[in-house]
Formats: sequence, structure tokens, C-alpha cells
Amino acid sequence: MLGVTCLLAVAAATVLQLARAHTVITYPGWRGNTLHTNGTPPALNPSSRGMDYNADNNTWSYPWGMQWMYPCGGLPMGDANNRTKWPVSGGAVSIQPGWFPGHRKALFYINIGIQEPGQLAPPNMSHPIVPVFQITGPNNSEYSGQFCLPQTGMPANLSLEVGTNITLQVVEAAQHGAALYSCVDLTLVDDNDPELEEVTRENCFNSSDIGFRLVYTSQALTATGSTSARARRCSRCCLGCWS
Repeated sequence: MLGVTCLLAVAAATVLQLARAHTVITYPGWRGNTLHTNGTPPALNPSSRGMDYNADNNTWSYPWGMQWMYPCGGLPMGDANNRTKWPVSGGAVSIQPGWFPGHRKALFYINIGIQEPGQLAPPNMSHPIVPVFQITGPNNSEYSGQFCLPQTGMPANLSLEVGTNITLQVVEAAQHGAALYSCVDLTLVDDNDPELEEVTRENCFNSSDIGFRLVYTSQALTATGSTSARARRCSRCCLGCWS
């Protein structure tokens, strides 16, 4: 797996902005709009839990949107026509993180699930392809802009072959701990496959108002072994403290 420094390299010097929209995975694709909402919010319906199942007609309602639902924001696996070709050794992933309020800071996890022959969908999304990292945005309102990892690599313990169907899952953990799920369904192809969508400055770039911080652990932060309360808070799961 490539180092995080390389993963977070600026894909282009040109600073571009996306229009405010409900885009999440802008490259290599997106299973669908997980911002779909229906139903009555819990504030107006005391019996609502935020994701409600109606046994009478076998339907779900999502007063707060489907994006909270594991593994892919409430969207089922699509058909073969909704798959994107992606390099067997790993490729680019580009994301707009600020399509929902509350993401001035957010943790990101990018995983894959493998669909074995005979399976209708991957049984889990348990294979990280990059270490967890944090992004910092301009504010806590919705904001435009995106970031791109030009080359993610693949887990070292997997032997993936051309033709394998996988699902790439992006998990965005907001400041209050809620996780948002989005997916794209992929078919692995040779790295030089002529039908691969080209990675360009238009579809893979880092906006100037989105920054990155790394998760790390540390031992004693001072020579004497004593640390301040703030240092102790920051010593475990960093990417910087949330404050």
C-alpha cells in the first residue's frame, strides 16, 4: 500500500470548485444519491427512530436521509450496467465531503468489499485500502470543493484478479460521531485497460480550502512523562483534536 504522503499529494495546482450539490464520490462513480429523505422526523413523530420500517407495505422511511445506513447509505446493489472499471492494483478516489452540514472536520475510511462468484453482493466491507485520515473544511455549513487520492493501492494481504467485482465504500464520520455511507460498484481491469476513465485535473483535484491531518498514536509527549490535559486528549486518536 502506498504511503499516506503520496496518497494525499495534490493532484493538480489548479483550484476548482464544485457547485453545491449532493455529489459524494465524484470519481470513479457513485451507486446513487444517498441524500434521499422521506417519512416524518422524530421531532414530529415520537415513534420514529430516524430509520423506520413499515411492515404493512414492506418499505423503509428515512426522515434524516438514507446516508446513515450501513453499508451503502440504504442503496442496494445495482445491476451490471451500474459498474465502473477500476485498475486491479488500485486507482483514484475523489470525494466532495461538504454536501451535508456539520463537516468542518471529519474522519474518512475507504474500504472495499469483494463479491465472490455466486454472491449477490459483498458479504462485508472489511478491507481498508488507505489508513484513516481527517479532512478539515472551511466551516460547518454545506461547502463546495473536493479532495482526491490519486492512487490508493490495494490491501497487501489480498490477491485480486482482473474481472473481480468489488464495491468501494467511503465512510465519513462527522464531528458528533455519526457515520455517512456511500459506495460505488467496480469491476477490476488491467491497469492499462483502454476503457479506464482517465484521471485528469478536472476529475481529481484538491480544493485549497480542504486540508488533511493524519491519525497517529504517541507515547510520552514530554521528556518528564507528564502531559497537559489537552495533550492527553490529543495523544490517542489524533488528526488533531476536535476543538
